[in-house]
Amino acid sequence: MSGLARLHIAFPIPDGPAAGGYQFLRTLRTALRRQFRYAETPDDADAILFNSYQAIPAALAIRRRRPELAFIHRVDGPIRLYNRMDDPRDDLTSRANALLADGTIFQSEYSRASNADLGFVPENPTAIITNTADPDIFKPRKSEAPAERLRIVATCMSTNPKKGFEEYAWLDRNLDFTRFEMTFVGKSPVLFQNIRMLPPQPPSGLAAVLREADVFVTASRKDPCSNSLCEALSVGLPAVAMRDGGHPEIVGAGGLLFDRIEEVPALLERMRTEYAALARAIVRPAAADIAQAYCEFAAQVCATPRRAKRPSLFASWRAHRIFGGH
Repeated sequence: MSGLARLHIAFPIPDGPAAGGYQFLRTLRTALRRQFRYAETPDDADAILFNSYQAIPAALAIRRRRPELAFIHRVDGPIRLYNRMDDPRDDLTSRANALLADGTIFQSEYSRASNADLGFVPENPTAIITNTADPDIFKPRKSEAPAERLRIVATCMSTNPKKGFEEYAWLDRNLDFTRFEMTFVGKSPVLFQNIRMLPPQPPSGLAAVLREADVFVTASRKDPCSNSLCEALSVGLPAVAMRDGGHPEIVGAGGLLFDRIEEVPALLERMRTEYAALARAIVRPAAADIAQAYCEFAAQVCATPRRAKRPSLFASWRAHRIFGGH
C-alpha cells in the first residue's frame, strides 16, 4: 500500500467530560474524518486502531473476521509506575499486543523506554506519536501580558495520588495568594482552602477556564503524555511542570520544570519576567498533523510483509476470559 491508510478506531468514545485518552481519541477521530481517512466501519478500513488493554474482545472479533487488516496498538503507561506495581493492566496490554498488533504506537519516548525497562518490547514496527488537543475547542487565547496577580490553573480528571494532589495541597498552604490566584478543575480527593475548585467541565467549559488563566501547573508523576498538559499548551499557557514522565518532551521550551514542589513559587515569579518568551516558545502539533502521522504509520505497517493473524476460536474464548472485564 502507498499513501495514507484509512483507520477505524475499535474503541467506544463517549461524549462529554472524560479522561485524557478518551479526549484524544475523540480528537483523532474528528481529524481523520476531516481528512476523509476515517472508516466508520471495519469493512471500509485498511487498518484498525485499538487502545491499550481496553475493548480487546471487540478488536479480536474484527481480527477474526478481517485477518488481512493491519492492527495498530496505541499503548499507554507503564500504568504500574503511576498506579501500583501489582497493577495487571500492563500485562494485559502486553498480551493484547502479542495477540493482535501488527504495529505499536507509544505516546512519548518516556513511555517507550519505561515500558521496555519493565520488559515490554513489541516485536512489530513501532512509532512515537504524541497526543494533541481538539483545535476547535482548545483555541489559542489572545496574546497578552499576565495579570498582576498571576492566574494559575491545574486540571485533572483522576483522583490517583500520583496526579499531584500532595503538591497542590502544599501550594494551597504556601503560595502567597496576594500575588497569585489558583484554580483547580476536575476531581480532587483534597479539599483546598485557598485554591478555587471547579468540578469536571465539558471540553468547551474547560477551554474557557484555561483561556482565563496565565500559567498551567502540573505535578503529576509518570504521566506518559498528559492530555491536560497538551490542552493547556494548545490554548497558549506556558507550563510549570514536574520534571517527570513525558512532561519534559511535551513542554519543551514552552515552560519551566521542577523536581520539588518547593521550587514552584520561585518559578512562578520567574514566569513574570520570562512570560512572553516562554509563551512564544510553545510548540504543539496540530491535530491534522497527528492524524496524518497515524495514517502514515498505518500505511507503513500495511506495506510491511506480515502474516495475517486469525485467532482461533479457542484463542478468542481465552481472550474473552482474560480481557472481558477490562
